[in-house]
Amino acid sequence: MRRRTIHTQMVVRIVITVTIALSFIFALSYDAIRSIIQDQINQSLLSQAQMAAHEVDAAIRQQKTMVETFARVINGIYNSDDPLGNINHATRMFAEQPNSLVFGYWFTAQSDYKQQGKFTSRYGYNENHQLRSYYSPSHTDDSLPIFRDNPMFDYYHGAVKTGATYITSPYLDPHLRIPMLSLSTPVYDKQHKVRGVAGIDIRFNDLHTLSTRLSFYPNSETLLISQQGDVLYNPDRKVKLHDLNYPFDTDVSNLVQEIKLNKAQMVNASYKDKNVIIFAMPITEPNWTALIMLPTSVIDQVLARVLLISLATFAILVITVYVLVHLWVKRLITKPLKELVQASQRIAIGDFSGTVHIQTKNEWMQLEKHMNQMLETLRHHVKLEQEMKRMSALKVVGEMAAAISHEIRNPLTTVRGFLQLLRNKPEHAAEHVYFDTMMDEIIRANTIITEYLTLAQNKLAHFTPQSLNHIIEQIYPLVQASATANCQHIVMELQPLPSVMLDEKEIRQLLHNVIRNGLEAMEANKVLQIRTRTEDDAVVLEIEDEGPGFDPSILSIAGTPFMTTKVNGTGLGLAICYSIVQRHHGSLHISSQPGKTVISISLPLIYPAPDTNS
Repeated sequence: MRRRTIHTQMVVRIVITVTIALSFIFALSYDAIRSIIQDQINQSLLSQAQMAAHEVDAAIRQQKTMVETFARVINGIYNSDDPLGNINHATRMFAEQPNSLVFGYWFTAQSDYKQQGKFTSRYGYNENHQLRSYYSPSHTDDSLPIFRDNPMFDYYHGAVKTGATYITSPYLDPHLRIPMLSLSTPVYDKQHKVRGVAGIDIRFNDLHTLSTRLSFYPNSETLLISQQGDVLYNPDRKVKLHDLNYPFDTDVSNLVQEIKLNKAQMVNASYKDKNVIIFAMPITEPNWTALIMLPTSVIDQVLARVLLISLATFAILVITVYVLVHLWVKRLITKPLKELVQASQRIAIGDFSGTVHIQTKNEWMQLEKHMNQMLETLRHHVKLEQEMKRMSALKVVGEMAAAISHEIRNPLTTVRGFLQLLRNKPEHAAEHVYFDTMMDEIIRANTIITEYLTLAQNKLAHFTPQSLNHIIEQIYPLVQASATANCQHIVMELQPLPSVMLDEKEIRQLLHNVIRNGLEAMEANKVLQIRTRTEDDAVVLEIEDEGPGFDPSILSIAGTPFMTTKVNGTGLGLAICYSIVQRHHGSLHISSQPGKTVISISLPLIYPAPDTNS
């Protein structure tokens, strides 16, 4: 079974809690949000319906302006030499202007005006969209007084009676036998006598152009209602010849009654067994009312999209919360905890190196501080333990050397003397090589005893004020000669140093041992650096070589007697160096990495007072 981490547990719990809270808030607020959105949709649709009604009003107003312009042109033509011929030409010119709403232009003269007689100019477009004249000499004189109250001639006499631009109700054109609506305006002379009436014809079935403008939304339907409550246009029913006064549909009648009852521009109703929203928009120029019916399913679809978008937003919000919580928990908890766990794992296996780094400024930082203090304490204890082991070994070796050196050196000296006597006898001339080997080994044993004596803590040292730089410069030719023989080089960077209390002989031995070890560790064409400087209350000597470096396991026990990586080494070189530095009350530190090893030796400027109790 997979172990769940603290990070996963916290993120899952927080995200679930936030999701439940957001779901509860969403459930409580959705109805209110839905109501607000529905109101906004209704208001938006109402605004669109009003804009559509304004556009239709503007279209009719434009036609009204055009017929009034047409009337003024005709009025001006009456002052020409051939007024009726020019009027016919002007009528054709106006009719030639493309207009999807207008069937044609016409002018009918008042026949009794200065005895000008019957005259009509009428141009329109046929079914093939070709312009033609629709006047026939057999047509009745529309201006006759007998037709004043005839609804079929209202397009002429309505304008005369009102004395202004007039919009007719639907009528059956008495000449073309086509259902029409007309916009007409009288033409007066300077004495305000009627010269005739100019007009624009709109075929009743072409009102779908206006209906299209009013149907601002797909699937919407539009009814045009006159001031008297008659249905002017129903897209489901085309007007045929002799069929202008068809009765109301029951559904349409109910709609009109409901709108009048509610006195509202927007109502919910039922039409053709469908639930619809009706927008009652006034068309002010002709004094009509447009009933724009929009299925409520349109709003339901919008609300469904709103719900879908809300759910998608909710999902994105939950995902965002998850990502943010994941990042926050990782930064504030998981990452610091991981640092501490890794540090504890290193401590558990005895690795006290490194430090803990935590960026968050909270309790984790305090824990980081305490953990680093603990690591520093453990490193100090380990260092003290190693130093104690090394010092204990040095003490044992020194005491052994001091105790047995006299007992061993005297017999070795006697043996060496007798070997020399025997070697010089003629009968042993052939065995000189054996005698030389035995005496070399006795010399080597004597050298080891001398090194043992150097480790003795009670060895008497002679301290005098000395310049460390001066001692280095004295031995430089000797060590440089050894380096040159191996194609190596020694570089010195010696800063001015004050005099310190030194045992010159021991310092020479210390320098020889460290420099020799460095040269032996390097290959040809490598450089060994010797640096000195003053630091705080001590002088510092650094010897850096370009050898392969110490293995970490060897570095931790470097300086322990008899521990060596050399084939013919005794393991006492570094131990002697540590012993000399200790007698000078200094410290020796080794730092090593592949390609570089630095031995740093610090010697105090002020020699401490001797301990009289020791």
